[in-house]
Amino acid sequence: MFPKIPIISKEIEAYITDLLGENITSKYFNNISTPMEEYTLHVYKNEKIIDEILQTLQRNKFQASVHREYSNLIICSPNGPFKLDSQSNLKKIVVDTKASEMIYQGADVYVPGVKRANKVKQGDIVQVVNQQNIHVANAEAQMSQKEMLENRKGLAAKNLQSPYVVPSVEQLNLDNLPIYFQSFPAYLASLNLEPKADERILDCCAAPGNKTIHLSEIAGDKARVVAVDRSKNRLRKLSEKIDKFRIKNIEITSGDIIELSKKWNIKFDKILIDPPCTALGLRPRLSINTTKEAIKSMSRYQKAIFHACNELIKPQGEVIYSTCTISREENEDVITYANEKLGFETIEQRYRHSDYASVVEDSKYPVQRFIPGIHKTLGYFIAKMRKI
Repeated sequence: MFPKIPIISKEIEAYITDLLGENITSKYFNNISTPMEEYTLHVYKNEKIIDEILQTLQRNKFQASVHREYSNLIICSPNGPFKLDSQSNLKKIVVDTKASEMIYQGADVYVPGVKRANKVKQGDIVQVVNQQNIHVANAEAQMSQKEMLENRKGLAAKNLQSPYVVPSVEQLNLDNLPIYFQSFPAYLASLNLEPKADERILDCCAAPGNKTIHLSEIAGDKARVVAVDRSKNRLRKLSEKIDKFRIKNIEITSGDIIELSKKWNIKFDKILIDPPCTALGLRPRLSINTTKEAIKSMSRYQKAIFHACNELIKPQGEVIYSTCTISREENEDVITYANEKLGFETIEQRYRHSDYASVVEDSKYPVQRFIPGIHKTLGYFIAKMRKI
């Protein structure tokens, strides 16, 4: 019924069809395996550098323009699709799913993502394939197979040809500037929390921290922002970004918010909950290996995070709940739990750019859904809630 890419189980194909309907599901599968049509580059505070960035993007043959409503966003499109040269005699580097989806859109091949590189020598022109044997790029090996096994880090192969090329801050040599790529719905999630000066704000699943920094920016760097995440490595990257942007009002804490909520004796004015999810909205997806049981399990964890945040929010405090997935269990079911069990109400969002709301029939929730094939971005869900 649908294209062979992404590779997906019959169970999840049927689940998504039942969720979205035949028409939207077809559009979803036709687009989920491609990069977003529009990438948003967030310029932190310094809009004077926008012309320089636009010129760099255009010099590198990317279409780019300033967003018509948000002057600190640059919209740019990926290049492609390009047909890959396929030569059966080339050696192969096999990479994991996550790495393959980055390489498919122009990224180089790094050793941690490599699964196999049989008989590959430095300088070889190789095919890069994922574990389902989908051809994602042609590349030039920078290491031999032996060196990859011994080093376990570094550049394994230079991408020479991929189906798509997506703009990258590092590859454009713009990494000295206060800018970062952030999906448009994620940008809206921070805007809709509407943080203000002197408020205490919690970003409870913060890394890599783009929304954390945006929350501080919206409040003029005068809110007290606490960023929590379980991953110390990802928090280190957030810390580096905070130092680069010279932000002084963000406090970083390592740990699981569920456990931390049992120890803290503080209350927040506003909380952003963007929890781990099944990521059925991320693009491109070349292989989707989740299950219905995994979706239900993730939903239980998300409800536990919301329960923890319930202990940390002030009366009349506001919460943004957002995910980059499309399932009902991880979206509508979680906010229903918050409404019916935790004493929240779902309220209107000031910044709306999607007419698609709940997939639940007769639902009155004023949420926003973004769906690949309908929108030029990733799949995303945003709900705004107030503690009664």
